[in-house]
Amino acid sequence: MTSKMKKTVLIFMLLSCLFLLALPRAYAQVGKVAGEVAADFTLKDLSGREVTLSSFRGRPVILNFWATWCPYCRQERASLKSLYQEYREKDLVIVSVSIDSSLKAVKKYMEQNTAPYIVLTDTEGTAAGRYNVMSLPTTYLISRDGKIIRKFMGMVNWTDANIREYVDKLTERK
Repeated sequence: MTSKMKKTVLIFMLLSCLFLLALPRAYAQVGKVAGEVAADFTLKDLSGREVTLSSFRGRPVILNFWATWCPYCRQERASLKSLYQEYREKDLVIVSVSIDSSLKAVKKYMEQNTAPYIVLTDTEGTAAGRYNVMSLPTTYLISRDGKIIRKFMGMVNWTDANIREYVDKLTERK
């Protein structure tokens, strides 16, 4: 083995060890959300109006992070629409945050795939960073008092009976 190859292997092993040391910390952050107060943010909707998450305090919120290029996000949208139609009378707010870097792409997508709920853009990744979004879609259930109840990573079928139990609990008045 040449000196250059040895150096390359050594660097690779060192980087691999650093990655493995950092991995448990990343996983710990993923699961450490239930019961915490939802991080506040202000983003713009598609018309340019600023919307602040804390303005929905007192109402149950489903906070959904997605992107136009994400196939699972696209699949999930139909069941999210259905959920909203069924639960809007129970004061449910769905805040859908696109992490696309192009506002133009989001507007074009939404023209063809309208949504009856709030759609915001996070082109800088500010809100996604506060919520430690590591995969798409990622969704948070936020209680009326602004605390995170549950986090879903990956596509959710919002019409599924088991998922509806979470939403029923989220929307019930105490």
